[in-house]
Amino acid sequence: MNENSATIPELTVEVLKTLPLPDYGTEADKSTRGKLLLVAGSRRIPGAAILAARAALRSGCGTVRVAAPESIALHIGIAMPELMILPLPENNGNISPEALPILEAQFDVCDAAIIGPGFDEDEQSDDFARQFIARCPLPLLVDAQALCALGKTKVKTSSPQIFTPHDGEFAALTGASPGDDRATIARDLAKARNAIVAFKGRETHIAAPDGTVYRNTAGSRALGTAGSGDALSGIIGSLLAQGMDAFAATLWGVHLHALAGEALAEDLGPDGVLARDFIDRLPQVIRYLRKQSGGSSSARRVGLRPAE
Repeated sequence: MNENSATIPELTVEVLKTLPLPDYGTEADKSTRGKLLLVAGSRRIPGAAILAARAALRSGCGTVRVAAPESIALHIGIAMPELMILPLPENNGNISPEALPILEAQFDVCDAAIIGPGFDEDEQSDDFARQFIARCPLPLLVDAQALCALGKTKVKTSSPQIFTPHDGEFAALTGASPGDDRATIARDLAKARNAIVAFKGRETHIAAPDGTVYRNTAGSRALGTAGSGDALSGIIGSLLAQGMDAFAATLWGVHLHALAGEALAEDLGPDGVLARDFIDRLPQVIRYLRKQSGGSSSARRVGLRPAE
């Protein structure tokens, strides 16, 4: 069934007002703002872990523990000294299933997890991803190659899950190419997997298993750049770790990501933008959204001006 996009509610600041961000007092420190476990990276794609971790910290997460193949773990820690690093056993530059006991020891001390950014295509790494998803008791975001590894396999878990597929990852998850009715596609996948789905595209559709769907129309083509999806995962994972409900965290994450892209495009233009550029605008966007008392969700119209 095709749905007229006009019938799908738009994700706006007014919607986000009903799902407020965590409100920290003056005594808050890193221990009160959540601990995120980020399982990411490979020898061929190490930067994805850095981008996701940077986005998580810029979105307010207290601490981020990056679990990465041991051959790149130290380099990630040097690139971002704010992180805690967990070097993991690897095979050909990819995380191996031998890493599972190390990660299971983190479940009691972390509040949420992300798996997938920067994973390379590798049979053993895919097996590791499936086992981690099945065992992880934390609210979990599954992205990138971890979605492809999951494929049509349905893993039962007791914790909330968020899937963030683009068209290719959707095809790997379902065995089918997406059609034009992206709202129905997102809704059906959310129901089938009992997961929150952010089906990425020029208009990202966010669906819950109960059939609720929103469409995000904010953003800029500046967001269509390498590492943008890693940044989105980091933002949503950060909000999960800070205690937000999985659906609320996904709605906020998608819109924050979009408004940061708008703000940056207004300053630099939409071309030649790097993911790290709009990641660094996130605190500014969050500050203005916290202050926002009404009006349009456009970064320009809420008075969000890029730093000079």
